[in-house]
Amino acid sequence: MELDKAIEQRFSVKSFTSKQVDFGVISKLLDAAIKAPSAGNLQDWRFIVVTDSIKKSYLGKACRDQLWVGQASAVIVVCSDLTNLQRFYNDRAEIYGLEDCSAATQNILLKATDLGVNSTWISAFDEDEVARILRTPDYYKIVSVVPLGYSEEKGYEKKRNELNTVTYFDEYGNSTMNPSAFPIVKEENVTAVKKAAKESKGFFDKIKDKFKDVREEIKKED
Repeated sequence: MELDKAIEQRFSVKSFTSKQVDFGVISKLLDAAIKAPSAGNLQDWRFIVVTDSIKKSYLGKACRDQLWVGQASAVIVVCSDLTNLQRFYNDRAEIYGLEDCSAATQNILLKATDLGVNSTWISAFDEDEVARILRTPDYYKIVSVVPLGYSEEKGYEKKRNELNTVTYFDEYGNSTMNPSAFPIVKEENVTAVKKAAKESKGFFDKIKDKFKDVREEIKKED
């Protein structure tokens, strides 16, 4: 699946069928996760794959009573091992851990979509309770809980704010867009842009051929 298609088709579900996700598929999701960027390339993310039905139910309870989590074929809990981050970045360690694991979580979601697996990013949970359930060490920061499985829910059209309401240039509040510097092209203009680019290429190819002919003539005269 193309990246743009995966981004567009990804959506969160809150129910799963009994169909199980093969562990080979889960391995691909984790492999995508570790391709994410991380502070200092310290790769602080850690993944706990939960398939035990009782633990999944407990996790659903810990996620503010989102009991449907227990239906998931598997749950990936993404944590940051803060050990090296604290050594190198001191008080910035936890912030970087959140960023690193968030990047890894997004990779999981997009790869899951690519492979036809449904998922949800849960960040509302009792961290102490999740830590107790999974027996994580004190230097682990739990960042996200990602239930995985197959759902009968259908995707929906995403409602997003217009770019010009969330984008500024050079400084906050400056919404004036310079098209030459920031070529944000609307979808309906893509065809026209491609056509113009093709015509420009044809024009320059003709000029190139003309110069080639002139060079040949000069050689003949020599």
